[in-house]
Amino acid sequence: MLIERRDSLARRWIDRVRAQLPSEHALDDAEVLDSLHLFLDEVVTALEDETPLRAVGSSVAQAHGAQRQILQRDIAEVVREYGLLFEAVVDEVRASASGPFEPEEYARLAGCLSRGAAEAVREFAELRALELRRQSWEHFAFLAHEIRGPLQTARISSQLHRSLAQLSETIDQSLLDARLRGIDAGAALQTEPLDLAPLLAQVADDARPDAEARKIALVVDAPRPVRMVGDARVLRSAVGNLIRNAVKFTRTGGRVVVRARDGIIEIEDQCGGLRDGDEQKIFDAFRQAGEDRSGFGLGLAIARQGIEAHAGTLAVRNLPGQGCIFVVTFP
Repeated sequence: MLIERRDSLARRWIDRVRAQLPSEHALDDAEVLDSLHLFLDEVVTALEDETPLRAVGSSVAQAHGAQRQILQRDIAEVVREYGLLFEAVVDEVRASASGPFEPEEYARLAGCLSRGAAEAVREFAELRALELRRQSWEHFAFLAHEIRGPLQTARISSQLHRSLAQLSETIDQSLLDARLRGIDAGAALQTEPLDLAPLLAQVADDARPDAEARKIALVVDAPRPVRMVGDARVLRSAVGNLIRNAVKFTRTGGRVVVRARDGIIEIEDQCGGLRDGDEQKIFDAFRQAGEDRSGFGLGLAIARQGIEAHAGTLAVRNLPGQGCIFVVTFP
């Protein structure tokens, strides 16, 4: 029956999963099925050889658990999928001419499916634990990066008070980063009506000591109020990272221009331009496109995170041989 009525069984299982597991609604049939046919092959082999699947394990179920973790499913749903599969098999037997289960057959099939669930859950849990450790480490790296910038400014600037105030604020913002990673990122934002012009001027002033030390002209072009609703701390962190990045990679004696108008901020530098293929890679955490390796490669990743929390986008226009223009667009 498992061989001959496999397509009908698969359809029955998909319908049950979709009806009882709401998070599966967005998946297409192939994603819901995943490796069901291969898992049924393992079950059939175990039943034919009269060898309990729990004695040999299931590599297919492990792969299924890994796939569900990547799709950010809940571990309880993974377990429930195997219970629904058993129910689908029972209903398929009733609908076929196979007759009722014998008690031994019932126990062996239940053992196969419970072993599959265990293998899937174990793999799911191990990968989830690895992902949580990675996120925790990345968050503390973001925190260290945010602290590092103001400390450098404090070392070379007479405006120590402002630098230390910024340091305190960036610590708060880095802690906020953990909440921004939640499903409902907008709930973490403390929004209010803002004029971006004075915010940009303040962020530029914080970066000015670094620019002056290398004779870089830092210009803010925001001639009229630039209105939006947002979280000032998050936006200050995002734009600050973009401006510091521009100053860091601009040639000595060069120029960085920050322009703003409704819905758009542009930061233009004179870094010499990007290499082919780097336009998207530079936004990855811990990636550094330039020759300066004094940082951790986190500034642009932090900037994108804060901007996307406001439903905005961050992109870069490459000017080969000249520099880059980072473009922030808000809805």
